[in-house]
Amino acid sequence: MASRIADGKSAKHTMRHDCKILLVTNMWPSTASPGFGSFVQEQAESLRTLGFEYDVLFINGRESRWNYLRSIRQLHRLLEKGHYDLVHAHFGLSGCVARLQIRVPLVVTFHGDDVLGRLKKNGRIALTGRFFQITSFALARQAQAVIVQNQQMKRKLRLERAEVIPCGVDLNLFRPLDQLEARRKLGLSAEKKYVLFPYDPAIEGKCFPLAEAAVRRAALEIPGLEMLCVLGRPHAEMPFFMNAADALILTSFSEGSPVAVKEAMAVNLPIVAVKVGDTADLIGQTQGCHLVPRDPAAIAAKIAEVCRSGVRTKGRASIAPFSMENIARRIAGVYARVLENL
Repeated sequence: MASRIADGKSAKHTMRHDCKILLVTNMWPSTASPGFGSFVQEQAESLRTLGFEYDVLFINGRESRWNYLRSIRQLHRLLEKGHYDLVHAHFGLSGCVARLQIRVPLVVTFHGDDVLGRLKKNGRIALTGRFFQITSFALARQAQAVIVQNQQMKRKLRLERAEVIPCGVDLNLFRPLDQLEARRKLGLSAEKKYVLFPYDPAIEGKCFPLAEAAVRRAALEIPGLEMLCVLGRPHAEMPFFMNAADALILTSFSEGSPVAVKEAMAVNLPIVAVKVGDTADLIGQTQGCHLVPRDPAAIAAKIAEVCRSGVRTKGRASIAPFSMENIARRIAGVYARVLENL
């Protein structure tokens, strides 16, 4: 039996309920990093609610780069046994592994620095970043469908057929909560002001030193101001940190479509961000959210302004198009078109 799936553009595409997907990704939650790649896992689960089955080949490149080579044999074993309709790879390196088979069609989602290049502290693209770009450029032309996070990535790939479908946000999980209750749950002070930096400070591309310098400067004006860095915590706890904070700060050199910004919008948390990825489009004209130059004084001024006002935003109202359900339907449309063209 076939089920009609809306792809956000038309209702012509149909998809079998028993369509089976092999997900190949180097981003997936683990015991060591429970929040890493949670947006990929959530997207997969949202597709399951539309009737898709999926298995996961997780390539733990953080543990060892040799795992990319080891995963090639795993890929072929899974394809021999699994009877998959298509392979969906997340991130360019995972896509390169997934392309080492021609049994089933390939969909690749690029996430950011695999197309834009991984940056060093000085803002220049590292050699590994150049490698990412070259391999992603070639891979995009070998895949049956390509998904990117923003228009900049599409222009960089020079591929008109690439579809811009950012990762979604779980609006059931990320919703406004009482700030004091969230702080009590996390053991945070009710009196202090908190700025949330939602990434591992060790990731160079997130530019933690700039965020740290800005918060330190803002603390001269806002007594008791602290920065919250959340490491090694399950993604299910992030809504409490978002609701407990007074602002989210984003200082990255490069982003695709930062999920943390969408999550902050979903809980009405004020955002102070540099213009990177599609952040400007996500924030739009939302009162209480600010795009700032890559300058600690400018960032600090907006942090202080947000903390003084103490007012939450109305960001949730504008983030609905990025719900997990809407994004899942758009991806289902991509799958349908790929399978129709076989």
